[in-house]
Amino acid sequence: MFGMGLGGFDDAYNMYGMHNVPATSGAFTRRLRVHSLLDVGRAELEKGDKIILPTSALDALTRLHIVYPMMFKIQASELPGVPYTHCGVIEFVADEGHTY
Repeated sequence: MFGMGLGGFDDAYNMYGMHNVPATSGAFTRRLRVHSLLDVGRAELEKGDKIILPTSALDALTRLHIVYPMMFKIQASELPGVPYTHCGVIEFVADEGHTY
């Protein structure tokens, strides 16, 4: 499982390196079960920096009036000190509750 956020980066550090910049479009946070892209026959995407999300994520993001490009902060746990990374999204076709 991992958590992800969009729209101000939950740690108040935005994609341009400015601290204490509030989210302007709301926040998007979800817990999803993570699978390898190999599980869905998309090995060509395994080396990239983009993920596949469920269609419900697109619905939620559309309602938030997000600003493009979409950048997500992802991490394996919400516990303090757990490392995180950032990524984009390539498609919204994953099964509900899962990401690739």
